[in-house]
Amino acid sequence: NNLDQILQVFQERRVQGRETTRFVDLLMKQRELFVEEELLQSYSKMIAFIQQTESHMSSRNTGGGKLDLNQTVVESLVRDFQMNWKRGIEQINHDVLTYFSNFRNGMEILKQVLTQLLLYYTRFQDIIRKAWRNKPPAFCKDLVNTTVILAEIKKYAQSI
Repeated sequence: NNLDQILQVFQERRVQGRETTRFVDLLMKQRELFVEEELLQSYSKMIAFIQQTESHMSSRNTGGGKLDLNQTVVESLVRDFQMNWKRGIEQINHDVLTYFSNFRNGMEILKQVLTQLLLYYTRFQDIIRKAWRNKPPAFCKDLVNTTVILAEIKKYAQSI
């Protein structure tokens, strides 16, 4: 919020140059940190799973090899997301509106958080596809379609 306020004053007074660029960079970095922290509130298990699995995949270089995942863990993540994703988005929306007094800045941050959530979920689905290429487990029917998530995100974007 403070960085946004400083940038508003700079804009009002038509200040340009290195200092303005520096504050813009700081604001973007703080937004990125907030986005990750906010997502960890509701989706920490899924995010940790994605990061650990992708790290393991890249260290093993499993481009064509079989990815061995604990089906019970993945199933619980799928079901947890299916049951709680809308509530998580509602909480994110509430938090952003509460934390950021500048509506424009808050809505930009909300868009960033929701976009990052969609990217994480897409990566999660990609991991599942790679692990069970030929025969997807029964819990795959419980995966939330990304178009449904995108439609929900658009509802919040339209309220901007």
